[in-house]
Amino acid sequence: MAGFHIEKLVVTGNGKKPSTIEFCAGLNFIVGPSNTGKSYIVECIDYIFGFEPRKNKPFRFDPALGYDKFKLFTRTPNGTVNFERRLGENKITLSGTDPNFEKRTYSIKHSAKYSINSVWLQMIGIDETHKILASKAGKVNQLTWRSMLHMFFIKQGDITRESSVFFKPLMSPNMVETPSKATVLFLMTGMDADNNKVVEDKKIRTAKRGAVIDYIKDTVGRLAQRESELLEKYHYHNVLNVLGTGYHLDDAKSEIDNINHEIDELQWKINRNIEESKRLMDDIYDNNSRLVESETLAERFEALRSQYQSDIKRLAFVIDGNLAHSLLPIQEHCPFCDSIIQVPRNPSHMNAAQAQLQHIRVHLAELEKAERDITKKQTSIKSTIEELENKKRSIDADVSMELRPRLNELKEKLGIYRYIVELNKELEVIQSEERIFNKELTEKETEPEPTEIKYDINHFFDNDTLLVFEEKLRAILKACHYEGAGSARLNLDTFDLEVGGRAKAISNGGGYCGFLNTVLALALVEHLEEYGKYSPGLFIADSPVTQLSESEFKAETNTMKLGLLDYLLSIYKNDKAAQNGLTPALQIIMIEQKDRLPMLDLVTEGEPMVKVIEFTGVKDYGRYGFLDGVFNHE
Repeated sequence: MAGFHIEKLVVTGNGKKPSTIEFCAGLNFIVGPSNTGKSYIVECIDYIFGFEPRKNKPFRFDPALGYDKFKLFTRTPNGTVNFERRLGENKITLSGTDPNFEKRTYSIKHSAKYSINSVWLQMIGIDETHKILASKAGKVNQLTWRSMLHMFFIKQGDITRESSVFFKPLMSPNMVETPSKATVLFLMTGMDADNNKVVEDKKIRTAKRGAVIDYIKDTVGRLAQRESELLEKYHYHNVLNVLGTGYHLDDAKSEIDNINHEIDELQWKINRNIEESKRLMDDIYDNNSRLVESETLAERFEALRSQYQSDIKRLAFVIDGNLAHSLLPIQEHCPFCDSIIQVPRNPSHMNAAQAQLQHIRVHLAELEKAERDITKKQTSIKSTIEELENKKRSIDADVSMELRPRLNELKEKLGIYRYIVELNKELEVIQSEERIFNKELTEKETEPEPTEIKYDINHFFDNDTLLVFEEKLRAILKACHYEGAGSARLNLDTFDLEVGGRAKAISNGGGYCGFLNTVLALALVEHLEEYGKYSPGLFIADSPVTQLSESEFKAETNTMKLGLLDYLLSIYKNDKAAQNGLTPALQIIMIEQKDRLPMLDLVTEGEPMVKVIEFTGVKDYGRYGFLDGVFNHE
């Protein structure tokens, strides 16, 4: 028989020291206080097994810890098969030395061409695709790894559940009853959906038809309720007033087209006005620049006028001085010696000053003309700016006071009409569904009494097979000192352990339920290993006795916890392969709180097929927890 066992689990991350847990091929105990990462080990293994995170069922591993790569090393009779998966990825990379497994990347989707589901099934010897019965009506599903994993891989949150440990957690027993039983049957006997021979009786078929009728009635009721809600919304939003009486859905659609057309026109006008306003603003800016230039030129003309006026006064003063000087008598004799004096005559600047004065006056006249022109130009520019500003204000007012309010009004109206169309569409769908379901209801109510035979998975179980399984179940309970163990049986209706004719959840609390779930799953794994067609060869349970509290008056040698430990050890003492130093047929990994198994060290000391991995939860004393450098996390 094919098989495998886990050698080690390694979790790494960028800049992180690898956190490694090495397992023996036999019995493994991982113990320690809370918040040391024990349950992380189970989550990481499940992640490699192909766990698919969902919103309501996330992967319970904190990404903030910095670890993002998970590696699981396994060994088969033909070599090693190693799996690697990164955090957040839906693919698993396979490597190793076993030539029977293709080294490549696999998807966690079981419908993919290369699915990790087929790899794990191959690991336990299931090399072909099989279909199993999924409902009493004869529906079949594909057999998958994860449809059986929960039966021998029990997480902490599922260990104490009241429903059967064979049923998939978080799902209604009615939904998983047939496929769960069919999966166990397949593992025990190899019987898949192609081997179905036994059929379901007429009473169940009749009950099913009644259930379908009730379902259809319930559905029709819900559709009618929704139709009433839609009609109420019609009245609330005054749909009839908006569209008028005698409206049709096409009228609303036509109105939507008209509104969209008008919105497009309005938007075009708004865009055009905005562009025109922008152009006017540019013109205003240009004219303001010209006005500033003309004002600057006028200031320069004023300064030049002042200069000309100063020059005219200066030249007039020169001319007047020359005229006054020319009227003075010229002295020809010295007043002291009466000799003749040669008096040089000063050159006259009269003509030059007059010419320059005339030239300046001409320039002044031209300057006055230029000043009149620049004043006229300034008046024209100011008039142009005022005209442009008036146009811009008019355009802006048109946009803000008329176009945009109208646009908003149309958009609001468009929203109303679209909502009306949506209401009409949903109402049409609801009414169409009502007609379909009413037709189906009539067909169901008028169809003849069912005579066709259907399938009941319970009929496929062989009595001898069940008796052998129940013997294993009772043997484990007796070894664990469980009271009433001799009456233990598998109730096929609930597919759960029953002691003394009473259901597990009725007669036991959470701690005992967890213990009995562990026993039931262990019995299945052992039965499959000894008599089954296929066996996982692996059993993992997280906190099976954490909530189990036994009477303080019981002798220590008579407790269920000690009985369970002794029984687990006996598995390997009786294993012929383990006795000969070979790999045992079954690998067990138990995760538990240390204080719940105070006798563990004493019982397991010196046992060759047992490995105890202890987390201390204390820094600098032994191994704190699973993840290196992580404290107070689990």
